[in-house]
Amino acid sequence: MGNQICKKMLVAWVIMLGLCLSVSAQDEDYSIPVRFKGDRPTISDFVSAILSQDELGEALGGLSEQWTLYQQGKKTQGEWTENLLNGHVSHFRRVNSMEENSEQTCEFCYWNCVDGRHKLVALNIKLFWDNRPVDTENTGLSFYVYDSETRRMNWASWNDLGMDIDVPGRGVAHYALPITGKDIVATVYPSEEHKGKDAIVINCKWDGMRFHQQSKNGQKLSFEDGPIGPKETWEDYDVSLRIVDEKGPMPGYEAIVRNRDGKTLQVLEAKLEDRPDDMKSFGNVIEQDVNLDGTPDLLISVGGRSVTDQTFQYYDAWIADWNEGNVTFTLYPTFRDIANPEVDAAYQCVFSHYMARDGSYTYIQKRWENGKLVEDGKSWNVKEKLVRE
Repeated sequence: MGNQICKKMLVAWVIMLGLCLSVSAQDEDYSIPVRFKGDRPTISDFVSAILSQDELGEALGGLSEQWTLYQQGKKTQGEWTENLLNGHVSHFRRVNSMEENSEQTCEFCYWNCVDGRHKLVALNIKLFWDNRPVDTENTGLSFYVYDSETRRMNWASWNDLGMDIDVPGRGVAHYALPITGKDIVATVYPSEEHKGKDAIVINCKWDGMRFHQQSKNGQKLSFEDGPIGPKETWEDYDVSLRIVDEKGPMPGYEAIVRNRDGKTLQVLEAKLEDRPDDMKSFGNVIEQDVNLDGTPDLLISVGGRSVTDQTFQYYDAWIADWNEGNVTFTLYPTFRDIANPEVDAAYQCVFSHYMARDGSYTYIQKRWENGKLVEDGKSWNVKEKLVRE
């Protein structure tokens, strides 16, 4: 019995910060075959694979029947939209009757993983009842990882993919999959306790490995606490960046930070001592609360380094210090040394992560203490709250 439980646990693919792990051939009985014609599957092939599973349940079982009718060119309940070019399929159904007033949307889409071998496939279901967002056991996100070598896909953990929407005071969370672009947009509605507050909108940005959450409208990611910090919000930063000496041995950047009125707040300048192996991401700007003080800071990519079979991404962190409506950005010098940094508001720390030689994943947890990042410890395979000894 114990071996059977372990076997089933191994079957569920886990994307640990976006790097896909293969399951052994003996576990493929639990995976989903993807059948297609041509060189590669389309989004419609992924939809057919997901909806061909046994024991789908009432909701997906009904959707499977409608998908079959749609493919046969027959009349269906609800409207299907198939966008092969952008890799998106959706089904929308509205019911207006004396007993029911509802709208249900089911979406499918996929992303290419950075390793070139895998694809991430998503199924999203959201429901409105009497114009109110509703969560049921059938709504929400499901993820699958497709392996182009085995032509099969397995379930993937949305938590490990960075899609755990941890908003205190949340009630219902609805998602929108991208038709164009790569971001999932999460709309989080308040619980009854916080009724009357505006919904919080979060952009979940795909980096080829996992998603990274960022407030879309400059809102604090909580219903329990009121807005804190200065008047300026995340949307107020307008950053114009140019790369200096791009083809030289020591490239750098110059970033002009303005507010929404066009006023220059500060000019940020930095150079690298060594040229990065990977310049593709150099100069990308991310607005994020890096030091977890409730106000927005800036991360600027300084490229990547190739290490064995993976690439580590590095960033400069410019910490914002607000004083009576004025801001000063200060470069935190050692943040650049953190491989694949991830600011995690839920754990109130910064994670660094990499894949070890044996294929396991290592997370290094750092915590802000008196304005400095100190290391709490390491964990393998999973993120966990560590206490420094």
